[in-house]
Amino acid sequence: MKAIQAVITADMVNYTQFSREESGVWLEEMLDVLHQNQSFKWALKPEIYRGDSFQAVLKNTDEIMRMAILARACIRKHAPNADMRVAIGIGHTEQLTNRPGTSDGEAFRLSGHLADKIRQQKARIGIAFSKPSEPLSATLDLLETVIESWTAAQSQVIEALLQGKNITQIAEMLSISQSAASQRVASSKWWAIDSFLATFPKQLSLYTKR
Repeated sequence: MKAIQAVITADMVNYTQFSREESGVWLEEMLDVLHQNQSFKWALKPEIYRGDSFQAVLKNTDEIMRMAILARACIRKHAPNADMRVAIGIGHTEQLTNRPGTSDGEAFRLSGHLADKIRQQKARIGIAFSKPSEPLSATLDLLETVIESWTAAQSQVIEALLQGKNITQIAEMLSISQSAASQRVASSKWWAIDSFLATFPKQLSLYTKR
């Protein structure tokens, strides 16, 4: 049986409001973070296309939500109106070439269709399966109310936390006190994000069992 994988189709929000140079640097930095994270097992690593977008295929689908939130935090830290739309299709990848743009399969079609759909919606992260998933979609709506409130400083902290850094390391990295770092963690509602990520694999299994 072919493995279930996650296809990501993501594009930068408000891309035209920034110079091509700065947005290009932001995207490249974000992809470097995703490439270097040992938690993510890529079938196809993230690759920029069309200037403001990237596609990728992740083998360990349990980590897809961590990846999506990390990608957004990496971009949101740069400017108040900078963000990413992330459309995730989870299913089979029947035709997997060496590039996402020339590959095909159920997961690619689900991701592409969802990418078109969420451009009309406020939500910035969406997941599509071959079966209905309204409960998970409702949970993602609640997740969005947390993410959309992050300031650039809070996004910096979330990026660090998602990469496994602790309060001491975050304080040193940002040249702030540990109490200031702890305050940013608390105000970003990290506890809710952490709890969601811990339970996400169980939620995901409800929709991936065939």
